[in-house]
Amino acid sequence: MARARLGQRTIGRPDQVYLRSLEDLQRLRRFGGDPAQFWSSYLHILIRISSAVSGVIALRDEQNQSGWRFLAASRPGLITGSGADTLIPQLSDLAEECFENGAAWGSDQDGGEILAVRLFTGNEDADCLVSLLLKRGHRLENVESLKRVQLVSDVPASYQLQRIASESITKVEHFASVLDLMVLINGEKRFLAAAMTFCNELASRHKCERVSLGWLHRGYIRLQTMSHVDHFDRKTEAVQNLEAAMEEALDQNSEVVVPSQHGGVINRDHQSFARANDVSYLCSLPLREDADSMAVCTCERSSAPFSETELRLLRLSCDQAVRRLADLKRSDRWFGARLASSLKDKLGRVFGFEHTGIKIIVLLIAAALGTAFFGRFPYRVKAPVILRTDDLSYLSAPFDGHIEEVMVRVGDAVEEGEELLRLDQTELLLREAELIAEKNRYSSEFEKARAAGSPADMRITQALYDQSAARHELVRYQLGRSVVKAPFSGIIVEGDLKERVGSPVRQGDMLFKLARIERLYAELKVSENDIHQIEQTLRGEIALASRPEEVYRIEVFRMEPIAVAEEKGNVFIVHASFPAGAQAWWRPGMTGVAKLNIGDRSLIWIATHRTIDFLRLRLWW
Repeated sequence: MARARLGQRTIGRPDQVYLRSLEDLQRLRRFGGDPAQFWSSYLHILIRISSAVSGVIALRDEQNQSGWRFLAASRPGLITGSGADTLIPQLSDLAEECFENGAAWGSDQDGGEILAVRLFTGNEDADCLVSLLLKRGHRLENVESLKRVQLVSDVPASYQLQRIASESITKVEHFASVLDLMVLINGEKRFLAAAMTFCNELASRHKCERVSLGWLHRGYIRLQTMSHVDHFDRKTEAVQNLEAAMEEALDQNSEVVVPSQHGGVINRDHQSFARANDVSYLCSLPLREDADSMAVCTCERSSAPFSETELRLLRLSCDQAVRRLADLKRSDRWFGARLASSLKDKLGRVFGFEHTGIKIIVLLIAAALGTAFFGRFPYRVKAPVILRTDDLSYLSAPFDGHIEEVMVRVGDAVEEGEELLRLDQTELLLREAELIAEKNRYSSEFEKARAAGSPADMRITQALYDQSAARHELVRYQLGRSVVKAPFSGIIVEGDLKERVGSPVRQGDMLFKLARIERLYAELKVSENDIHQIEQTLRGEIALASRPEEVYRIEVFRMEPIAVAEEKGNVFIVHASFPAGAQAWWRPGMTGVAKLNIGDRSLIWIATHRTIDFLRLRLWW
């Protein structure tokens, strides 16, 4: 009712007019509406109490020193129409005197008087005055009008104070509301939970049927959460239309309101979404971090349109929540995504933020091609390897017999002269005793024949004695060889006879294979495709299957000139020595992989030379 009564003319006696004007001024001091409505109502009251024909209120501030900005006029055509010939030309002439003395008088071409009075707005940097065209009357009546206008010239200052106080209270309430919202969002540790809290709180506080949050992903807005909705189908038409509306606000980097309150903002997608989903009032607000829009919040409501105050509160809420939401969005991902995003941001500072990924990919491809064609890297030929030794000793059974005791197993290290195996000596000892007795008998017969003087019997007996002595030496020799000993220090690489104790063996049967590990060498099987690159001065490394983490140096010292046919193709045998010597744990027969250093080659040659050789072999003519 207060606003409806402002500025209305009351037709009646002068006292009733003044009384009604004073009531209107009292209400106008507490007016909290729009400034344009205030100045219009205030001007009409001034015209009434001064009995003026028309009037204007003008303002000149620091930003507009060269001209006047008109705040209100008694009729729409006064400033630009025929009335401009009366009030406007004398405005600047009366202004200086008015601001110096508080009021100034002038006259129009028809003999009327123009009154200019300074108004107090509370802003020392702005000059505000009201210019009134008075009716022709007595001078005292015009002076009375001047006093009345001066008495109420402080009403704009009261309005400004009231408006500032109201805005301060509103800002405090908004600040407290945003702080409460941030407390809830900061309490969440996951992005989706924080986004859901953000949407639910905005929906409840602003009485919205639905609040949605979309986030920028690879150049497009993707809907993240909707208030009071746990799951939604991204492929539905409604969600796709909502994302299109969000992208419309993001592209313009501006709030979009439906129905539109201001021109200049495109809202076609918003209107389409509102019609399709029967939404009466809709607004979308971009969320910005460091001046970059990265998300959009869309609010839907059917009860009432969004006011300027609500839009300011929504903007404040979005501005405060966006950094926390953005931090959670970056951190609430798996390690690879976080690393890629961090690298993109850091490289973007060097190469620029537009098309950073494409720029980095192009540079990486160029660097890779340059490295591939012009970079030089060691090239090595790989070949299977086996440890060999030429110092082998095959220990066989010296005679037919039975195994009495075995002292070693395969893999045992033995010293020179160490006993390895013992054969049963019982039969040999019995034969030795028999031969000793036989030698004693022939010796006695020889003495008897010599005593009888029979040379023939002596020679026969001596021959029999020598025969027995020879057999005795053979038995003693066999007894000496019944214990098999190591001819040199080495490793038992074959001959596990622990389970054959007591079993017979025949003369010549192999019992043990003894190898000398000090003279181990590497035997490489190099493919005939690579043999032309092998020289006797090459060096390389090997790694054995038993300990692949350890690598040992080798040097090539001999290549066999004849190829050996194998299942995968012909190979050449290459022998290599160990400059640092053999390791104690090495054993003949161990396998692994060897790599020979051929020299430096380009990466493109290393990657393509086998393919090129294959094509040359198949396609030459």
